[in-house]
Amino acid sequence: MGVTQGRHAGEGGTRTAGARGGPPEASAASADRLLEGLSPAQARAVTTPSHTVCVLAAAGAGKTGVLTRRVAYRVAAGTAQAGHVLAITFTRKAAGELRERLGAGSLAAEVTAGTFHSLALGQLKRWWADRRSPEPVLLPSKVRILAELAAARPGLTGAEPADLAGTLEWAAARMVGPDQLADAASSLGRKLPGPADEVGALLARYQDEKRRRRLVDFDDLLARYTQALEEDPRFAAAQRWRWRHVFVDELQDVNPLQYRLLTALLGDNDDLFVVGDPNQAIYGWNGADPGFLAAFPERWPHCEVVRLDDNHRSSPQVVALASAVLGRQGSPVRSTQPDGPRPELVCYAGDDAEAQGVAAAVVRANLGGAPWSSLAVLARTNAQLSILAAALASAGAPVRALGAAGISEALEGDDAPWTTAAGPEAAPGQDAVTVCSFHRAKGLQWESVWVCGLEAGFVPIAYANRPSELAEERRLLYVALTRAKRALHCSWARERRTASGAHLRREPSPWLPALAVHFSGTGQEEGAAPAAGPPGVTPGVLDFFASARLHLARARDAKGLPPVETDPLVGPVAERLTQWRRRLARASGVPTQVLLHDATLQLLAERRPRTIEELLTVPGVGRVKAARFGSALLEVLAAASADAGLAAGA
Repeated sequence: MGVTQGRHAGEGGTRTAGARGGPPEASAASADRLLEGLSPAQARAVTTPSHTVCVLAAAGAGKTGVLTRRVAYRVAAGTAQAGHVLAITFTRKAAGELRERLGAGSLAAEVTAGTFHSLALGQLKRWWADRRSPEPVLLPSKVRILAELAAARPGLTGAEPADLAGTLEWAAARMVGPDQLADAASSLGRKLPGPADEVGALLARYQDEKRRRRLVDFDDLLARYTQALEEDPRFAAAQRWRWRHVFVDELQDVNPLQYRLLTALLGDNDDLFVVGDPNQAIYGWNGADPGFLAAFPERWPHCEVVRLDDNHRSSPQVVALASAVLGRQGSPVRSTQPDGPRPELVCYAGDDAEAQGVAAAVVRANLGGAPWSSLAVLARTNAQLSILAAALASAGAPVRALGAAGISEALEGDDAPWTTAAGPEAAPGQDAVTVCSFHRAKGLQWESVWVCGLEAGFVPIAYANRPSELAEERRLLYVALTRAKRALHCSWARERRTASGAHLRREPSPWLPALAVHFSGTGQEEGAAPAAGPPGVTPGVLDFFASARLHLARARDAKGLPPVETDPLVGPVAERLTQWRRRLARASGVPTQVLLHDATLQLLAERRPRTIEELLTVPGVGRVKAARFGSALLEVLAAASADAGLAAGA
């Protein structure tokens, strides 16, 4: 995207003293100090004269620092006034961090920083007061009312009120009404917690009940503020005059309703600075649409796009593993940090063994000098976290368990704890290990991180079947892995208890085989003797991973489910190898599995070796097989890879 000068804020009468002929010396010196320690790309994002800017920032790229320095730089340079700056974040914690980074004094005090919800609530209070309208009562949670209403509908008697609330919040985010719910859910792959007509009727009844009781919920705040901006020209003009310089963080997490609010607030103003990372778009299930970030240059064709591809947080080893999760789906990311230890992969016999092993490792890290607060344990679901938190507490580790960040946090700024069997929550400010879900970990970072439960059904989650859902699950794992600065420990369990107490056999995540070369551990069960093989990985483990993937693929196929998303070349190459193996087996008069096991064939398609030496590192290909048909196999792999690559690029 080319650099364009655009219209500066000052041309509309907002330039501060000193703007004519350049900023005064004091402001110039202040502006220069704001560039200290920045990379060239970060400095460009801060100083570009372009009026509309889109920053695509990788995990650990320092996006919050860039956003706050951009605000401070423009104020120091005289192209913006602090009192006319609006910075929109997604939690009050993030807004508080933004103000803290702006520093003490008038700048932090004058800049308005908050969430979409807090902005809407504050401005609606003014709007209601100006119109002398009675202010409705804010409903802190819709769950209780929904439980009452659902109890009167036979088709929803088994639905969980929390699931109903989640569905209604999704509908509000997507601006879907009761009559549109069934079609929208079907087209977007949203599973409803009951019959579509019943859920749609519940939504209509809930809206009627709010009007009857003069209540508004958090979703209503966004809708009513947007409506006021669109229908009240005087109110909209006053809002746009007040906030002439708009900054938006985490644009990939914006939902359609929030985006409509943003465009209504801007009007024809293009003084807009947004930051986002398509690799961290993990809230599609809640109505977010990363397409707004992707389409930003189309919506504002004169914008400047600045890429921040350097991760300044995590070691190269952590970044390499996390990037491998995304594969071709993600944009390239580099680490600027020194080398660290290779990530570790451990398999445990069961979930209790995993919890106890992780707890013991966390305690050892603390005894080695690491503060508790520099350590975190992450898992995909709260059910997994409860077992882990209990084991940590039993091992003597103070625990801070963070629940899901909800809409109320956007207004109140408090972490939402969840109750576990681990005992009392660590006191505020106490040095404690953080235990939280992958989603809740977004925006946080620790020196050492344990990512647990990397099993099929959790990673990716069992109900993720559509390509878009699987892609989001990949990004979610990427987010979890990139929370680690230096030490990253991953694990999975061969067995896990169900809610009824039964023991259920588990398989490793189908994505683990492609990641195996990035781990330092063997991935074998804790206590098992290591086998010989390539550095960091054992043939037995790769064989097991490949067999597990085939087992999962067959199970999904039997249920009529699409295959889990992988490297797009693997399927075509595997098919070509299968045809070659079938012809060779027929000519040799032996079963196909004698020539090459299915697991070996899958690994060949994934690795695509190019030399005999590389071929010999693939489990199941020994020197005898390499001598007999290694050259022919390499020719087939080269031709299949080339053809598949051309087809993928077509």
